Amino acid sequence: MVRALLRLHMNESPYPPSALAVEYARKYVEYMNIYDVEGLREELIVELEKYTNLPREHIEFFPGSSYILLLMVALAKAQNIEVVLPHPTFHALYPVLRSFNANYAYVKLTQRFELDKQVFLRSAENRLVYLANPNNPTGNLLVEDPSYISKLAQVARYVFVDEAYYEFSGSTVKDLVVEHENVAVLRSLSKAFSLAGARFGYLLAGKRVKEHLNSLRIGFETPIMTQAAALGALRDRKYVEKIVEEVKSTRDYVRRKLLEVGLWSPESRANFILVDLGKPCREAWEKLSEHGILTLCLELVKDLVDYGNYLRVTVGKPDDMNTFLEKILEVL
Repeated sequence: MVRALLRLHMNESPYPPSALAVEYARKYVEYMNIYDVEGLREELIVELEKYTNLPREHIEFFPGSSYILLLMVALAKAQNIEVVLPHPTFHALYPVLRSFNANYAYVKLTQRFELDKQVFLRSAENRLVYLANPNNPTGNLLVEDPSYISKLAQVARYVFVDEAYYEFSGSTVKDLVVEHENVAVLRSLSKAFSLAGARFGYLLAGKRVKEHLNSLRIGFETPIMTQAAALGALRDRKYVEKIVEEVKSTRDYVRRKLLEVGLWSPESRANFILVDLGKPCREAWEKLSEHGILTLCLELVKDLVDYGNYLRVTVGKPDDMNTFLEKILEVL
């Protein structure tokens, strides 16, 4: 078996978590025998208030943003609301919708992965809207003007905007949760904060959607050490900012090189790149894997097979991405 040298398939950070995050997690190991540590939640909420510049009544945290997606679909099912989403989008959401037997419809993106905003707006009426921005697996921003989200909020029952890659895009609609009680923003510390293995996500939400999601929770979901690591990471902002700038620089360099050799890639505002190989990606994916380079071939993703020519590649360290660029040209 070939040892996996480059993990470019899961949109993880190639950099370790901050030393402060590790220190905090270790500090709280001794509390594993209890569900909650007095004062820890309060400290974490305070840091999230500082980071988001929003008051605590709009903030909740969870064991990963994927957990919030589960609650989102459970909410739609409980209230018998149809879900509307762009396609393609985050591939993990499709099986969740099916597992809940939820009703859903999608609006297909254009050939260049742009959102037809008028069609999507008409489709949103009285539905629960999910919109990843930047979108996964395409990497581009589907919406740049927050006023469009406001329009969605006026016709939809709920609007969920997934900002898992916010730090890399710099684009957010988080202030709308104060204006609209049915708008929610999902975020994660898995990407820019290098805490994928800790599973920490948080929600910025209007009053109504927050109350309805909380009614579906079981309580004490987020492990103490996860909370501690998140607290340390949020207090080490300079480390995160350094990582983000490095990833953005590497991302843009790799995309530029791909375009130079005739491989089209949409402009990415995330920590990954989608590349059109011009043919089904499975063979290239297999050959890259033989070289120890793991990527995501959309041909092999059940709900994304219509985009089988595309390979999604996480942005790794500069040397790793040079290796990828060298090998992708060899295997095509």
